[in-house]
Amino acid sequence: MPTTLSPVQIIDLIQNDVDFAINFIIDNNPSGVESNISGLSIPLPENPSNLQLKEVIDDLLNDSENQQAPEQINDILGVPYIDSSDNYTGNLEGELTDLGVENGTIEIGGANQSMGSIWVTAIAGVLGAVGNVWSGILNNKALGLQQQMLDDAQQHEIDMVEKTKVFGIPQTVILGVLALFGLILVLLYMGRKK
Repeated sequence: MPTTLSPVQIIDLIQNDVDFAINFIIDNNPSGVESNISGLSIPLPENPSNLQLKEVIDDLLNDSENQQAPEQINDILGVPYIDSSDNYTGNLEGELTDLGVENGTIEIGGANQSMGSIWVTAIAGVLGAVGNVWSGILNNKALGLQQQMLDDAQQHEIDMVEKTKVFGIPQTVILGVLALFGLILVLLYMGRKK
């Protein structure tokens, strides 16, 4: 991460960019994220890199079969903020506090949270966006299933028409020609009777 970002820019990115916020959390406290992933019994290589930790989260985001994925992602990212971190993520406790935290606690859903979880609160909108992304993936999957069902129904109708063909001609056309031929015979018969 470039060190040319100001604290204000970093806070803005935390609040508005899901990928940046996730990377920020991982970069700030990779051992906490690793511990939370292991606590969920998700396999990790020994001494995983930050990129490997991010891949676990990305895999959860893309796993539309796992109904607990959003909750698991929130659990994984729920690590204490380390203000003393020596990379771009450190020394931002003041800016994070300015986002609405007073007296060392913040109220979330009626419950007070300690300063250790302050930054999770600061990116609560982004974590909500994780849920929205996951919901979008589920919606796209549902739309894909609906489209597949429509395609299958259409293919079934085509198959049924193909099955009723006689000498490569649809059965309804043959029946129509036979009916027309029958009508012509009736008219000819009626015309000869006069």
